[in-house]
Amino acid sequence: MLSLFPELLFLAPLSATLIRAAAALVFLYAAWHHITIIESRLLKALGIAEVGIALLLLAGIYTQAAALAGALVALLWLSRGIRPLPLSTALLTFALTLSLLVTGAGALAFDLPL
Repeated sequence: MLSLFPELLFLAPLSATLIRAAAALVFLYAAWHHITIIESRLLKALGIAEVGIALLLLAGIYTQAAALAGALVALLWLSRGIRPLPLSTALLTFALTLSLLVTGAGALAFDLPL
């Protein structure tokens, strides 16, 4: 299949890096919300887990394991009333983590390529 902009195809390895960074920022925001705003100890523990997921995704270390954990946390956001973000953002985060689970870390990561 022909590409509409073939001169941009050299950026394809960076796509997973951008997905990792976007998901990490969402998890950092959710962690900030759970740690600073909400008084529940259980949600503070979830916030600490979200910080860990965000750091692993941002650095590209154990990306697929972090993406799996992130997908489970995003499902937890969707199933419980603890969603720190709008529904559309939680669904998009779930899709981003599933994409990282399937494709791997991409460029600029410490993970070995698939």
